[in-house]
Amino acid sequence: MKSRRILFTSVVLLAVLMQFLPQGGALPAAAAPPCDAAQFIADVTVPDGTSFAPGEAISKTWRLKNVGTCSWTTSYAIVFVSGAQMGAPAVVNLPSAVAPGQTVDVTVNMTAPTTPGTYRGYWKLRNAANVLFGVGANANSTFFIEIRVTASSSTAYDFVANFCSASWTSGAGALACPGTDGDANGYVLKVDAPKLEDGSTDVTPGLVVGPQNVTDGFISGVYPAFTVQSGDRFQSIVSCAYGVSTCYVTFRLDYQIGSGPVKTFWSFREKTEGSFYRANVDLSSLAGQSVKFILTVTASGSPTGDRATWGGARIVRTGGGPGPTPTKTPPPGTVCDKAAFISDVTIPDGSTLTAGTAFTKTWRIRNDGSCTWTTSYALVFVSGDLLGATPTVNLTSSVAPGQTVDVSVNMTAPTAPGHYRSYWMLRNPSGVKFGFGPNGTWGIFADINVAGSYATAYDFYANACSATWTSGAGVLPCPGTDGDSKGFVLKLDAPKLEDGSIGAPGLLTFPHSVTNGYIQGIYPPFTVQSGDRFQSVVNCQYGATGCYVKFRLDYQIDSGAVKTFKSFSEKLDSMYYRFDIDLSSLAGQSVKFILTVLASGSPTGDRAVWSGPRIARPGTSGTTTLTVYFLDEARYIAGTEPYEVAVSRTISTPPSLPQAVLLQLYAGPNAAEQAAGLRLAASGTTGFSEFRIEGGVAHVRLTGTCNSSGSTYTIANLIFKNLKQFSEIQYVKIYDENGETETPDGASDSIPFCLEP
Repeated sequence: MKSRRILFTSVVLLAVLMQFLPQGGALPAAAAPPCDAAQFIADVTVPDGTSFAPGEAISKTWRLKNVGTCSWTTSYAIVFVSGAQMGAPAVVNLPSAVAPGQTVDVTVNMTAPTTPGTYRGYWKLRNAANVLFGVGANANSTFFIEIRVTASSSTAYDFVANFCSASWTSGAGALACPGTDGDANGYVLKVDAPKLEDGSTDVTPGLVVGPQNVTDGFISGVYPAFTVQSGDRFQSIVSCAYGVSTCYVTFRLDYQIGSGPVKTFWSFREKTEGSFYRANVDLSSLAGQSVKFILTVTASGSPTGDRATWGGARIVRTGGGPGPTPTKTPPPGTVCDKAAFISDVTIPDGSTLTAGTAFTKTWRIRNDGSCTWTTSYALVFVSGDLLGATPTVNLTSSVAPGQTVDVSVNMTAPTAPGHYRSYWMLRNPSGVKFGFGPNGTWGIFADINVAGSYATAYDFYANACSATWTSGAGVLPCPGTDGDSKGFVLKLDAPKLEDGSIGAPGLLTFPHSVTNGYIQGIYPPFTVQSGDRFQSVVNCQYGATGCYVKFRLDYQIDSGAVKTFKSFSEKLDSMYYRFDIDLSSLAGQSVKFILTVLASGSPTGDRAVWSGPRIARPGTSGTTTLTVYFLDEARYIAGTEPYEVAVSRTISTPPSLPQAVLLQLYAGPNAAEQAAGLRLAASGTTGFSEFRIEGGVAHVRLTGTCNSSGSTYTIANLIFKNLKQFSEIQYVKIYDENGETETPDGASDSIPFCLEP
């Protein structure tokens, strides 16, 4: 694993400056683009780190975009500049002319070296006058291929064949081997040809495991002691089982020497997203020792759907036969409908608008599939807040593969202050939706803050345990215990909503585990004023398969009858609903409000979330001043630490101050701050899709395509600086757009590999 290096020297200034993106006003007006400039789009084949056998043929394809003003002719070429050439020709001419704004796939045939190891070859473009140019903000950075060459090997220990030699346990105690599929205590099964989450079948037998059916449940198999030799490697495909829609787990290879403590050697966080990961872990640091290896899978929150596959788990030893089949990328052009998000043309994420303001949101997207999008294709609303938009907007022109298009939707900012997000996907003429990301399953979104003069008059989350919580089983404790069949309530600092986004602090409520069971919290009396509003996002918790409930805002005045003010039926459908209820009819009265959730039939999976429940009151300032840090270019050039300078932002009081600071960071410095030399070093990122705080650790998942461009100062430095100003955050773990980070577990900082120099 790479170590995180935060070095500050003027040597890397150029690499830092390459990251400054013109996002949210992050730069003053740019100079005219150069004649020859390129943008790296994708590794079409051979993703970084792919393993090959010695001497194996390689066909590497990069997708590049012409972002200059001059057309590339077939006299232009890509040329080898440094690193490992791997038998490739030094010059490969472009296969066709490429006009400004177009993309091209360039392929180079290579051969894997004969000696095992990691190899990287660096390439640039060359114009017809033999002048080199590259990618990045200054058109001078290289793009590269990185592979691993593995020696021939044989199986020294087979975890699958010996799975019942292991002692399998969970939080419920010892487990049977083989287990029973679906056992709530946890289970392990051997599968001769496991089907992986991308639909392919692994020809090597594997293990399917399910952790104990509780929040953050686990399952572990402790294997007999094995003597490790230098060069031994642990290899396995790790994947969610095919067809499981809500799987989100952490795979861990733990170990124990003698009676010493159990330690973690390797871990990987995985969720259902249509792809798998191939672990290939060098065990040489344990050479000569008798080691008990432990295969562990833990649920990330709810265990619903957590069927995890260890495919062909084994220890391999060099020199004993053919090695594993390397992972290859399928050829391009095999997906008809696929899209790539390019940029927010208008309304950057986190923009603050006045209540009721009409606005036009425009996204720039690219056709990355093999089929032309006609005007029968449309952008369609899928979840979140509609924001007064028309739910279907047809494309205004045809878009051929490789071309980009700007798609606009007219929206209106809601009248109630708060944070709003609207999710959209594309739909083809057959009515099939498709989206963005590596598997075409992500939505694009409009993300806004609505300013206003509302403040919180009563916070149901902060005062959760001032309420009396009951169910059909009687009075319940507060906070409760997750999984209590009598029903329970828990406070969540950053609840994950059913569309995968992170909501304001809220309450997780689960009804009495009987047919049509319920749970309710009766709050102390509150005197309502005219204009007061009850506000909350209500939805099923992310991944709560089977959830189908009714949310109710009930109330009681003195000892009178309990009445229902508002109700809403909700089931798991990747969308949430926003309560925004005028309470003026109760003005002047002392009211006991009651939050109620009822099961609709079976209570299985009924994990219901009230996100940001409050009574909002007009007529008060309702604003908060935030401190946001940006990079000071002059201080960085001079080598004067700290390199960051604080600025102030006054916004409508948000439900989460750390999340609001991140939104303001990505909005970038304003014009005056730009003139003063403040910059956003975005490192290819465009924002974040997930944010949560758990046990003092902030977790941030980035959007865009993160790339350090060789710099030791990246967006990670700014995120650390901005988030660690809050006392509740001791550590920050930053994930790339695919959800990967170097150290996903434990109390420590972590960055993704893409932000390493």
